[in-house]
Amino acid sequence: MLRGFLFLNRLACGVLLAASCTLVFVNVVGRYAFGTSFAWAEEVSRYMMIWLAFLAAGLALREGAHIAVENLPDALPEPLAVAVRLAALLLMAGFIALVGWLGWTYAQFAMMQRTPVMRWPVGQVYLAIPIGMGLMLLHLLLVARDYVFRPKDDAARVRAAELGSAL
Repeated sequence: MLRGFLFLNRLACGVLLAASCTLVFVNVVGRYAFGTSFAWAEEVSRYMMIWLAFLAAGLALREGAHIAVENLPDALPEPLAVAVRLAALLLMAGFIALVGWLGWTYAQFAMMQRTPVMRWPVGQVYLAIPIGMGLMLLHLLLVARDYVFRPKDDAARVRAAELGSAL
């Protein structure tokens, strides 16, 4: 089930990235080679990139690609390091949940507005925030134990990273 979840999350990100790049490329070629462009292409590609950023944030968290400062837990004895990482994890979860809730609230508020060209509800674009934060929170919960109780030595970290990326 975990592999399926990761596959679908990565697939959605890959499809959005490929579609956005293709759309921008076709629009640029059309504009400079044929003197015509699609008025909606920039707007749609922008919204695809917004959705891509929020859907990929959880994958980046899972891979450790977000900025992190680990000097303090690494310098502490193991029981204190675990406590600091647990506190950091709880703060992250709370922040992600707050951003998701605020994103949901704003998406509902913006449903009455329309995008300039496509005339889509703006709230549909903002739904990327609560959905992305929900996925990010799920990714955080799935790696929580390994993050809090992670080994200190470099060899064990490499083995844990290889195991995590194999999923």
